[in-house]
Amino acid sequence: MDIEQLQSFLTLSQTLNYTKAAENLYITQPTLSRHIKHLETELGCRLFDRNTKQVSLSAKGESFLKYATNILLEYNRGLAHITGEAFQNADTLNFGFLRGGTENSLLSLLQNFTADHPKIQLKLHDGNHNDLLSALKYGTHDFTLTMGSTLAGNAGLGHLPFSNLTTVLIVPKNHPLASKTSVCFQDFYDQPYLCVHKHITNAWYEYVISLYLSNGFFPLHSGTCDSVITLLMMVSLGKGITILTDGCRDAMPENLVAIPIQNVPSTNMVIGYSHKNINPAVPLFIKWFQKNSTLIL
Repeated sequence: MDIEQLQSFLTLSQTLNYTKAAENLYITQPTLSRHIKHLETELGCRLFDRNTKQVSLSAKGESFLKYATNILLEYNRGLAHITGEAFQNADTLNFGFLRGGTENSLLSLLQNFTADHPKIQLKLHDGNHNDLLSALKYGTHDFTLTMGSTLAGNAGLGHLPFSNLTTVLIVPKNHPLASKTSVCFQDFYDQPYLCVHKHITNAWYEYVISLYLSNGFFPLHSGTCDSVITLLMMVSLGKGITILTDGCRDAMPENLVAIPIQNVPSTNMVIGYSHKNINPAVPLFIKWFQKNSTLIL
């Protein structure tokens, strides 16, 4: 068993997709498959159930997941401790954020932080909900801007309140609902619904389903996409409607409109971090944020 095999297992357990996991790890799919096979051979059990349509964690895989996570966390902490002097001299913060929805708001915040702390080097990483959560838990990101619900139930993670976003219906400008100032689920329940793959953004996927169900409907799925950007492009092409937050406005094609949905609570966006992170720049940013956020946001 080695660190690369553990990382492959953890990444695949998050994506449940060999192609996506290999892309996230910057390795080939055969290499990923080999890592998983070697790990299963050493452990003497099957970690994933596979068929032609999907990949899922086996019962043994579910049991091993928490141990693999702790092993990798401790490895990263040990590595950071050993190289602590170089790490501190680097003065670097790694920020993750949701692609296609939060770029501008985060940029404004970081511009102000950089003005006050010009010696801190910032590295930015866009991703989906699941990728960002994994990077935060495994210590590859110091902070990540994501939905508060994404972090719920993850012990050891803290968060800074960032913003509240309105839930909106996205339709083309030539859609019958485009002229409305607000809509309710009765207005669009029978419209073909497009969304990002569940394994990419499970928290948001489940949330939207719950909204439909609480209003007495079930979405008429017409397709899934790999990212918010491709999702917006598909809606722009007239392939269906979608539900996002108004944070996506800046990423929307010009022929789309975002309409607030009535009686839906706003989405709580937070900047998440790990309490175990030993990067000295982390408490520096937290202290700065708590002092300046009310003036900036």
